[in-house]
Amino acid sequence: MLNKSFSWSSFANAYLRENTNWAHTQWQQRPAIKITLNEQHDILLPIHYFSEVGIHHFTGEILLKDAQSSSAEVITFKKALRLLLPHADRIAAFSRPQIEQFSAQVLQSQKFIEASLQNHPGISHLTTGPLNFIEAEQGLLAGHNFHPAAKSRQQLAHDEWSKYSPEFGAKFQLIWLKVSRAVLVGDAKGQALDCYLNTLVTQSAPELLTKVNNDFAVIPMHPWQWQYLQGMSSIKTLMSDNLVSELGEYGLVWSATSSVRAICQPDVDYQLKYSLNIKLTNSLRTLSIKECKRGLRVFDACQTDTFKHWQARYPEFVVLQEPAWCALSFNDTVIEESIFLFRENQQLNQNSESLVLATLGQLPIDTQNHLLLEQLKRVSKNYHVTLEEAAELWFNDFSKKVILPLCDLQANLGLVCLAHQQNIVIEFAQGLPRKTLIRDCQGFGFSELGIEQFAKHCKDIHGDIEHHWNQAQITRYFPYYVIINSSYAMIAALSQLGFKDERTWCQKLHLTLSGILSAAKDKQCLQLILEQPSFECKGNFYCYLTGDNENTIEDPAVIYFDMTNLLAQTQQ
Repeated sequence: MLNKSFSWSSFANAYLRENTNWAHTQWQQRPAIKITLNEQHDILLPIHYFSEVGIHHFTGEILLKDAQSSSAEVITFKKALRLLLPHADRIAAFSRPQIEQFSAQVLQSQKFIEASLQNHPGISHLTTGPLNFIEAEQGLLAGHNFHPAAKSRQQLAHDEWSKYSPEFGAKFQLIWLKVSRAVLVGDAKGQALDCYLNTLVTQSAPELLTKVNNDFAVIPMHPWQWQYLQGMSSIKTLMSDNLVSELGEYGLVWSATSSVRAICQPDVDYQLKYSLNIKLTNSLRTLSIKECKRGLRVFDACQTDTFKHWQARYPEFVVLQEPAWCALSFNDTVIEESIFLFRENQQLNQNSESLVLATLGQLPIDTQNHLLLEQLKRVSKNYHVTLEEAAELWFNDFSKKVILPLCDLQANLGLVCLAHQQNIVIEFAQGLPRKTLIRDCQGFGFSELGIEQFAKHCKDIHGDIEHHWNQAQITRYFPYYVIINSSYAMIAALSQLGFKDERTWCQKLHLTLSGILSAAKDKQCLQLILEQPSFECKGNFYCYLTGDNENTIEDPAVIYFDMTNLLAQTQQ
């Protein structure tokens, strides 16, 4: 039976994390969360599991209760949304159009999730696994655990959902363009940009090799983005001047991954990540030149002996490089909406169990199964241990092979990876984490320590780069992404399944991370994680209410708020 709260749990958890008008209570001898509307009415959300880190598991019922009565009325999520919003803590700061737009997107997200549950081609397999890379990428149906509209698709029409969204198992051919080299721009590391493009054409659409010559190159475009680009005056001019021409759909079919704009084809050496003029969660998903340059700098850093010496201690921790990018230009200006970048594709073996962490940790799709529980059953069988012992083994490997290297990378190399759970891919062997693959080099920065260690080896890494982050930025963003977003998701998932409480898992993670503190070159962020009473947590609920693009907020600190640090609290 499907989890009846699956389509709105992310909204509820986001609301509860960022508002104060609620309490953990009992309703008819069952645990519940009571949200106070006014003196006369409350909304009750019965729960299977109450989470200290905020990832509650709801039964699916939404009840409207008269404060003076012992009975309650079952209401729809749409009605609950209408009742809840006027009582949110900071709602007075928002205009009526902002609130109406917010409500529409929340309901669209709910509708999208329900449609994906009904139309996903492998829904039963998603609940049991084991999954390969593409199956896991296309199995993230609920999205961010704390977002009011985790699956909103503001610019994607309803009839395009199944064509381009991973939640519907989308696979499609690319649109190929013949492009004058005079308007083709980009940069690459390791080899020339032309080599990357030739590999792409040879492996994905070899019939187009005859179109490549000294004057023209062939490049692929995401079909949705090409449709968008054709409406731009710059592209129209390039086409009328015969500098760009459409060749049509050719070659292999590519699969949409969980980010929507990144796509994968198992028989091609590179995944592709596109600019997409679609707002997903808080951000418009277009690429910028500065983001592409981040990937090239990370590539340079990872070629140094400094990095290789560090990686010898963590041989199963891999940064998926983004060594090249490409775009069209007009009047010598890059058309950023046309950018796409190359990402290493280490998922060529589709037979291995390889999961994006967000899919593994999402709330259960149905009431009988959970991907993580299925893994623990395999661990129990393969290692001849109880399920409780399997959970211990699993979390020990997760802590040491996923979270510990991320913290060590920051503390000892000054390479800061904002690894939220959607950018952590784990390969498993017999149910246990074996290898960690970190993607999205746009989410990497360099601390002062990182500049010191890499500048002498890499001419493009210096103190003036825009992702040279100061200590305040690092201590704000790094704990949020690595601990609150990624670690807490798995801690909550284990506890929901009945394996110890969240504080016990936090204590175990604390013990693992404290092992590198004394020898760390930069202790400040790690000390905050281990000792400070609170973190700064990103507020997706109110950020989304503004309607702003998170990527263009001048000071992102304004969307963060203090949250209790459960890791440090377990030691006090």
